[in-house]
Amino acid sequence: MNSSVHVAAPEAARAWQGRRPPWHGRYVTLDGMRGIAALAVALFHFNISQAPHGYVAVDFFFALSGFVLATSYLPRWQDGMGVGEFMLKRLIRLYPLFLVGVVLTTGVGLARLHSGGDTSLGLVTIFGSTLFNALMLPSPLTHTLFPLNVPAWSLFYELVANFAMIVLLFRLPRLGIAAVCLLSVWWFVPAALENGSGNIGAMWKEWAVALARTLYSFGIGMLIASLPQPRHRPATLGGVACLIAITVMLLANPGFISTVWYDLACALVVSPLLVWCGSRVEPSRRLAPLAWFVGEVSFALYAVHWALIEPMRYFKDDLHYNAVLMAFVFLGACVAVAWLCVRWIDVPARTLLGGLLRRRSKPAVHPLP
Repeated sequence: MNSSVHVAAPEAARAWQGRRPPWHGRYVTLDGMRGIAALAVALFHFNISQAPHGYVAVDFFFALSGFVLATSYLPRWQDGMGVGEFMLKRLIRLYPLFLVGVVLTTGVGLARLHSGGDTSLGLVTIFGSTLFNALMLPSPLTHTLFPLNVPAWSLFYELVANFAMIVLLFRLPRLGIAAVCLLSVWWFVPAALENGSGNIGAMWKEWAVALARTLYSFGIGMLIASLPQPRHRPATLGGVACLIAITVMLLANPGFISTVWYDLACALVVSPLLVWCGSRVEPSRRLAPLAWFVGEVSFALYAVHWALIEPMRYFKDDLHYNAVLMAFVFLGACVAVAWLCVRWIDVPARTLLGGLLRRRSKPAVHPLP
């Protein structure tokens, strides 16, 4: 998600006339790529055969997050932003939708337990895991970190990487961040080769490899942010090419290369290149609204899609509806639910919490005696 931040450009584009649209001044190509990546993850979880490498979107999310957070917060950190303020801002951004995902998936888990559809988790385990997971902590009761909302593992590591960034990585020179990336590769690559794929991170036993996977992509994103940024990002076919490229990366299943080497190539090389390219070009004006929209709902989609999988699989697996049709219906339902969550939960919650944080940070004004 795991890239879960608004992608705002350092300088507003000047191509738009009249009233500014909501995507004005944003990295719209990166928004669109983030949305496509979230859709690919959801499709992978719904029907693995239709997005066999959808999980490498997580590596793209981490690289994108490193780029965006470094671009947005390094100047503020240099101006004195502390660890507590930064982590509060990140929690305000992540937690409302994260909690929605926990609530929805717990409800589905309880319904499946009551109906006898899934007895792998008992009632005590469900409630105990939900208690920890609702605090954005892994469950100590299961082998899976977030047993009722499995993809949430990457959101936990996103927070870990955020903390590492504000405490350590911002203090390192580029060479130091590069060293962190190299050490992470040294740990991640052998583990992926042993596993047979790069799909690692959701289990307790994988925590060290998951951390290495996270820190590599996150660090690479920070290094990309440290490179000179263009003053103007032209709307060319390059933006469309980036959107097509990430779609192909996540949906393709080439037979000339093994699964694990394809995953490593995507995680270590292709995803960082896509972030770099996407930060330098924009899609056409006609495509920009769609790219912005899918980016806007991407985090919500990632947070809640797990709750829709089993109900929608009933139509595909039990009633034998067409798999391609059901994939489109499933993704459409995910987008619709995500938009409702953003519109009625995420935006109001972040507005309220952000206002409270701003009032708290204002210095008290005492009347003169």
